[in-house]
Order: sequence, then structure tokens, then C-alpha cells
Amino acid sequence: MLRAVVDSNVFYAALYSNAGASHELLRLLSMGRWKMVLSNTLCAEYEEVLKRDAPALGLAPHEINRFLDALCAVAERHRLKSRWIPVLSDPDDEPQVHLAFEANVRYIVTHNVKHLHPARELGIAVLTPKEFLKIVREQS
Repeated sequence: MLRAVVDSNVFYAALYSNAGASHELLRLLSMGRWKMVLSNTLCAEYEEVLKRDAPALGLAPHEINRFLDALCAVAERHRLKSRWIPVLSDPDDEPQVHLAFEANVRYIVTHNVKHLHPARELGIAVLTPKEFLKIVREQS
């Protein structure tokens, strides 16, 4: 099964609009067509970003909580074990690369491909939602 680490900006986009690749990936995730890998650190980032931007999404905090509960229910959870030497210039993006590397995940899905580009040196493909969606559809 395809496994990916997902940036919070992808879920923001999926909740902001029901059109586009981000929303379609969320739909296919709920159908079990691919598996999201999640750590506590990344889940906390999702919560911070989505609750901060809840008004722009037209959602209440309790709706964000339900969304996060649903994500956790379908995710493959991974507890980070090792210390991590940063590879990115933005420390806020580092948990995604750390998780992908440690959990042996081939893909990071993000709208900020440029910021996560150094992850490629670790053998991790950094893809836009549209690029990852194409792979998910090809695998089915």
C-alpha cells in the first residue's frame, strides 16, 4: 500500500475547497486507497495550523477536533525514536522529513515542494498533491 507523510497545508487546502487534488486525496484516504503516516509531532502541527485558521475554513474548533480524530483513526501512527539532525532551513518543516525517514516512507505530500526539496537527498520523493494523486490512481 502506498504510504505518505502529509504536510498540514494539504489538509488546509482539502478543508478550504472540495475541488482539487488535496480534497480528492483526503477522500481516497478515507476509502483506504493509501495510508497516511502520522507522528504526535505532526498531529500537533495539524491541530495548531487548522485551529489557527479555522475561521478562514468556516469551521469551529470542535469540527477541527472531529477532523483530526478521523485522521488519527485512519493513519498509521509512528513514534519518533531517534534524535534528528536538521536537513531543512525551516525547522517547522523538519518533523515531516524526520518522520518520513524514520518510518521508511517514500513520499511527502506538500504544496511547499521547494522548502522540502532537501528531503530528496535522503531518498524521499517530495510531491504536490496532484503528483501524488496521480500515483494513487495508477496503483489502483
